[in-house]
Amino acid sequence: MDTIPLLIPLFVLAVVSLTVAAGDDVGCPGAPSMSVEAACRKACGTQLMYDVCRDALRDVPDPSASHDVTEYALAAARGALASEAATMDVSIQLLYNASISGDEKAAYMECVQSYTAATEAISNVQGNLPICSFDGLAADYKNGLLHLENCRDRVIKLAASPLYAMVLVDRNKAVLAFFLGQLLGI
Repeated sequence: MDTIPLLIPLFVLAVVSLTVAAGDDVGCPGAPSMSVEAACRKACGTQLMYDVCRDALRDVPDPSASHDVTEYALAAARGALASEAATMDVSIQLLYNASISGDEKAAYMECVQSYTAATEAISNVQGNLPICSFDGLAADYKNGLLHLENCRDRVIKLAASPLYAMVLVDRNKAVLAFFLGQLLGI
């Protein structure tokens, strides 16, 4: 079990490298095109998620122009992965804090394992969007979310965890990625 925290940073580094290396020139047959505003309005039913969407897509060139929604889904998946990598790093650091209780250590270890699985699921999404392979993407999005929620359910039981707020942000970013993916008909 002690080898998991040692392997996780390598996995996260590989995911972040893939995130940085991929480009946004994506266009899939049959995918709708719309502006960032239209995509965020259509994908998000609450002001909170709309705000998360606008923030996630803030770097889209010429956001008022119509772009293939696949670009937005890919940008959101990248944002979710980057956020998950940062939370994973904090989880690992917390594991090595000698002053944490046994309950905290168990919760953070479970979060590391959950985040490993969530990152793998969202990495699958990120890998399949550019090649317009949408089969199984809904399951990948949902699996990623379930693993994030598993961590959330563990840290919410702790008296005060610095991880809780980060996990909620990660969940919102993963939900947004899923909502934007749904615009593709997945």
